[in-house]
Amino acid sequence: MIMSKRPPMVVKKISTKEMKDAIQKSGYLVEQRVEQIIMKEGYYVETNPAFPDPDTGKSREFDISALSAKRLYKKSFSYIFPNLLCECENNSQPIVFFTKDSPIAFLHHYEVKVSGIPVKFWEKDGYISFSDFTKMEKFHHYCKGGVATQYCTFFPPKGEKPWMAHHGEEQHDTLNNLIKVLEYQIADHYANWDDWVLPRKGDEEDINVQVYYPLLILQGDLYSATTTKREVSLKKVKHIQFRKESFLPKSNKKEDYQIDVITEDYLQDYLKIVESEMEKVVRVFKRKRKEVLRSIAKIFKELKALKKKPKSYRKYLEF
Repeated sequence: MIMSKRPPMVVKKISTKEMKDAIQKSGYLVEQRVEQIIMKEGYYVETNPAFPDPDTGKSREFDISALSAKRLYKKSFSYIFPNLLCECENNSQPIVFFTKDSPIAFLHHYEVKVSGIPVKFWEKDGYISFSDFTKMEKFHHYCKGGVATQYCTFFPPKGEKPWMAHHGEEQHDTLNNLIKVLEYQIADHYANWDDWVLPRKGDEEDINVQVYYPLLILQGDLYSATTTKREVSLKKVKHIQFRKESFLPKSNKKEDYQIDVITEDYLQDYLKIVESEMEKVVRVFKRKRKEVLRSIAKIFKELKALKKKPKSYRKYLEF
């Protein structure tokens, strides 16, 4: 029996125009532009840094890590470090966040994530948090404006079917990724003290605090939706504050997070917000230098009283 030969499979080669179109639709160009804008503001920027996924143990990447430094005192290596953790997305369809006023907006400063020394401060009978010490409820943007806990994007119509709103898996994964990155960055920062030799009496430990800003940057359109019993009102916006509750298996507890969602053209304005907030924090640390150093001394005294050196100092340094 004579077998007929199959015609050779023709592999279509992508054209230059198709390559450009595919890149334009991806998030790569957004990352490139965002990197340049943040670098111009004096940040040290890393693109596609790796971190271990706590769920799978596999190495993953996120888009941009950006670190700046605010020096506190002359003749000292004491710094406050604003740390931007960014994911970038070229959303082909608008993303809508359902926003509403929060009755406890004045408490949202507790969702500002920090790490380092000191992030707790001794006052009379006990420690207070970093955000209470710096009175962030008076100036931090988490405490202003509406917040969202739900969002949606849209499926294009098929045939006679209408457009469908749905909870986008891409945004779900991105927002969860930001939380994983944030928790890893905090743990990694505290790991710097695992082999720490406590300073001797008379020595001064430098202040080293990181303040985190998890951020989703969109190339496409962003909308705020407010709802009543009868209708939905949509407003095109450039900045949304998204609150998310997440369960942390390692600590067996729930944690609240606040993530900023902005459009790409709002990035420079957003960086001004960060700069303003960090300037206010620095002013508090300068004005209350004695209280800051007293708190550090109190923390050291407690650490030196431990019977043996712990594997990690994190739980003794956190608020």
